[in-house]
Amino acid sequence: MRWGLAVIGACLAVIFAPLLWLWLTVPIRTVDSAAPADAAVIFGALVRDGAISPLHAERLETGVALYRAGKAQVIVVSNAQRAATIMKDFLLEQDVPEARIEIDGAAVSTPDTCVSEAARAEPREILLVSQAYHLPRIALQCRRLGVSGQYVAAIRQTGEDGTSLWTKIRVRSLRHTREALLVWAELLGKYRELERTVPQ
Repeated sequence: MRWGLAVIGACLAVIFAPLLWLWLTVPIRTVDSAAPADAAVIFGALVRDGAISPLHAERLETGVALYRAGKAQVIVVSNAQRAATIMKDFLLEQDVPEARIEIDGAAVSTPDTCVSEAARAEPREILLVSQAYHLPRIALQCRRLGVSGQYVAAIRQTGEDGTSLWTKIRVRSLRHTREALLVWAELLGKYRELERTVPQ
């Protein structure tokens, strides 16, 4: 029994070690602690049946908060084209002016968002917005493409969404595990292959 627990513990340590290392080396900001920048880049998430999920809403609401606080001049919504348009509609409903919203509709995965930003003719200061568990991988993948910025943790800005505590714990535990696997995949050059097989 003890050997079994030791083996399980060792396996978990190996799986999560790179993610933990990134956690310790990537400075994560909040809306309050972020410095002003040119743009807030909102990383997309899966959109089912045209609906923004609670986790996805956290990212968008944080982008709105950054804009209202004068920390971002524009908000970039990055996702596949249809999903990015739905993200834009969410921002419009939050009274963000259309002229202050940019659509990156060519991002079907996290690195695609980094590629789009790297391809800009004129580099700009950016705030990269997603959940804290996602930000270490964003830093790893964007830095490899020469893109850097401030990493801002997405936090719900409008109170509770009705999701039970148990559901939040379960979902976020699965997300952390997914991130650990995807960080390993990135380090081993197998990211594109694994991403298609790991559910969101």
